[in-house]
Amino acid sequence: MHLPNNRGMFLESLLNYTIQKYFDHNIGLFFKRAVNIISLEKDQHIIIKGYFKEKTGCDYYSLYQGHYIEFEVKETNQQKFNLNNIKAHQLKQLALVKKHHGISFIIIYFHHYNRYFILSYQKLTEWIKLMPTKQIPVSFFEENGYELFPTLPNFLDFKPVLNQLINCT
Repeated sequence: MHLPNNRGMFLESLLNYTIQKYFDHNIGLFFKRAVNIISLEKDQHIIIKGYFKEKTGCDYYSLYQGHYIEFEVKETNQQKFNLNNIKAHQLKQLALVKKHHGISFIIIYFHHYNRYFILSYQKLTEWIKLMPTKQIPVSFFEENGYELFPTLPNFLDFKPVLNQLINCT
């Protein structure tokens, strides 16, 4: 598997490989949400100009052990995560999933530290309500999130964290 170097795609490529392995081993149904683009100009099968048809939900959705799950995936080259990287409609979708007793969270990759974290929607909203800044330091993820560790080539197993989040609901 080739992992891209461009910012924003590394973590998604890693997760796409992981969820394919989950599917292959019948662990759960995980899907990357397709982006609906209206093309204005094409060169054969390549869209040269276009726009997003509508705002969609989060990057990934799944059915795992009878639980509906949605999560957003972000990367940062900074030492802190900027909340402005999560769009309003994505936060709204995470809130709706939580409201309907699903499980919602974000996965963040800090390039600077080479570290991966899951932060539940509940902990994310605690930061939003209590802190005046939109810059979340890695220490908040360390104290309130779950660190993920890559295993095997290109595999980021987040199943143990899903099990913990399910047990917390």
